[in-house]
Amino acid sequence: MGNLQSCSSYRFELNKPIYDPLLFEIAMLRFLFLFGMVGSFTCPLFASKSNGNEPTEIVLYKANGCVACHRITQDHIGPSMLAVSQKYANDPNGVLTVLDSLKNGAKGKWGNNVMPPQSHLSDQNLQLLTNWALAIKDSPNLKSWQKEELVTQESNTILSADQPLNAKYSLPEDRRGTVVQTLDQPIVYRTYLPGASSRAIAVGLPGGISYAFDAKLCKLLYFWEGGFLDFEKSWTGHGGWYSKLMGTKIFEAPASFPLRMGSKQNPEVKFLGYRTEGELPSFLYQINGISVEETIGFDADNRTIVLSFKISDAEKPIYFDPGKSLSIWSSDDAVEQEGVWKVHPEKRKSFSFLAQVK
Repeated sequence: MGNLQSCSSYRFELNKPIYDPLLFEIAMLRFLFLFGMVGSFTCPLFASKSNGNEPTEIVLYKANGCVACHRITQDHIGPSMLAVSQKYANDPNGVLTVLDSLKNGAKGKWGNNVMPPQSHLSDQNLQLLTNWALAIKDSPNLKSWQKEELVTQESNTILSADQPLNAKYSLPEDRRGTVVQTLDQPIVYRTYLPGASSRAIAVGLPGGISYAFDAKLCKLLYFWEGGFLDFEKSWTGHGGWYSKLMGTKIFEAPASFPLRMGSKQNPEVKFLGYRTEGELPSFLYQINGISVEETIGFDADNRTIVLSFKISDAEKPIYFDPGKSLSIWSSDDAVEQEGVWKVHPEKRKSFSFLAQVK
């Protein structure tokens, strides 16, 4: 497992594959695609992987987006969990109020910041988080949480600004305020994006090409060209939570999941994580229980999106349905039959599809 550490600007450094879905689930945490690099900062409180001894509520808090905006004891983009506990624990309607904010989102309870709905959480987990939040003010762990957060805040102060000239590592990005541009390496950010669920991933590629991947749906959403992202709203909470696309969309994927196993029916999908050991990030998920690795790239010379798939246990027929699209699709690994592509049997373990864009 890569050495994962957090900082006040939500930077993670990693150099090995990500297999643990908990590591992925931290909403809005930014992941940098740094090759051969080992992180140099520590943050025990915000590491998302459970050590096996943590209560379920703590694991949920770290893994499902809460930590992006809420510290346990220190105010951040949103109020601290302690402040929520102090305000609502003794309120007869406190449980319902917190539950409603989690489920449906909220605005105006703590200033002008907007809280997005946590629609990816089950009712049971929403209730667990609510009960835990309201009990924090009386928790025996409160002092240790306060100490850990203060130590983390002090040790990461330098990271909230540009790195010093003698920094050991340089960032593979150009950052001007809240605007981030890609340089000569891919960058991967976990953030809120327009038209995506709360489990969106933004990937910036060299050459001003970027795309959005939705981990809830396990599929590509769209490509855009120009700049990468302006994180003003998602980092500050001012005016909403969506990051702004710094460019123009050049491709939108079909609404339905394109890959089918065994039949042309919509499959069940489950996201597992992603890895960053190649030139491009690869997304790992399951289709009807079968593991898939997908890599998404862009051929600038031919203005072509390249979707590459690897499936080790590929015995049944594989279909690819691009849906209604303005792009021209092609593949050397499949044959088209009435708008749906069928992968050649000998190519099922490794195949690609290309989409021409303007």
